[in-house]
Amino acid sequence: MKILKQLVPEDNLTMSRSTTHSSTDERQYTKPIIPVDLLIDIFSRLPLKHVARFRCLSKSWASILGSSPYFTELFLTKSSNRPRLLFTVHDHGKLLFFSTPQITQNPHANSSVVATWYKTHPWKHHERTSSLLHGRLVCCTDGRGDYYAEPVICNPSTGELLTLPKSLLNNPVMYCGYEPTEKKFKLLCIPSYFNSNRAWVLTLETGKPLWRKIECEYHYVMYPYCTHRHMICINGVLYYLACIDISRSGDEVVIVCFDVKSEKFRFIDIDFESMHRRGSTLINYKGRLGMVRFTDNNERTLYMWLLEDADGINKWSINIYELPVSWKHPCTENFQIVGMTRTCDIILSPCKFSDPFYVFYYNVERKTLVARTEIQGLQELKCDRPIVNIFQDYVEDLKLMESLF
Repeated sequence: MKILKQLVPEDNLTMSRSTTHSSTDERQYTKPIIPVDLLIDIFSRLPLKHVARFRCLSKSWASILGSSPYFTELFLTKSSNRPRLLFTVHDHGKLLFFSTPQITQNPHANSSVVATWYKTHPWKHHERTSSLLHGRLVCCTDGRGDYYAEPVICNPSTGELLTLPKSLLNNPVMYCGYEPTEKKFKLLCIPSYFNSNRAWVLTLETGKPLWRKIECEYHYVMYPYCTHRHMICINGVLYYLACIDISRSGDEVVIVCFDVKSEKFRFIDIDFESMHRRGSTLINYKGRLGMVRFTDNNERTLYMWLLEDADGINKWSINIYELPVSWKHPCTENFQIVGMTRTCDIILSPCKFSDPFYVFYYNVERKTLVARTEIQGLQELKCDRPIVNIFQDYVEDLKLMESLF
């Protein structure tokens, strides 16, 4: 860090003094020691906290590292190759964000990482963390006294928080989708606990966003507080767990497919009753839809279902994995399945904060627990065992939200 500071001159130029025969000091500008393009490439490889520090060197560097489209795009590209785990916590009227490096290769059986904290936002209402939007933004809903949700989009990397118009549904569930062809972000609003054939969609774009009503098959969401595990967006299709009323004898659980571009719905049947229980987590396995859950009270047996053909006949394949007897910390009660990383690691973590706090990586291809990582630097958590929501494959993005929509 000190060496880089010495190499970056004030306003991109170094100053040198020369003494002339007339004993008059003249300032002569010389070229930077390192070309600016090379320095920008170096900065794009640094963690976000170091980039923020270098912005303070001068006004020109603040402009280059803060608002330059070239640098922000380059930083995003490099950041995509170093995904992180993002943690969100609602603690004493505050919404907290922090992240840690995500194990991607050559994991160690036991290791530790230090949390990087982001800007804290006041949050005096009931909070539901809905989902991670395209790996970059967090969607939260604010359940106020009238239970009409006021969605909030946060960019933890920049500290931005954008409040969107209230939805027109009572106590709804919010889902986030991304359409890669047109690069559009959309929110989908679905009723919870009651059957409806109407949904609401909001496109995040410049100008004033508005909710639009669309038609759909009758369905509702059964577990509105688990949406970040019961939904996933893969290649422009948003999948989430829901219920449909098929008879007076009871409801049937299905996976709803929402095409983000066409805004059309369809249902995928679930073959096994054990698939749709509350502890299930939807995953992206090499571009295929999957579902993972523990099937025993000891949390040792993992079942993974994979959808073989989402367009034709829906067939599910089953894979069973056995974890070691003493894989988790003895003081930790219940674990949650966070999701699956790009490297086919299932991430497991405690549902509530514990000290020490561990995250586990189980690789389904190697069929082994490849890493146990202790998260350090969590002294800011004041609440007694707050609920911790975790998202895998988080990418730090320096772009302001107005440039994304």
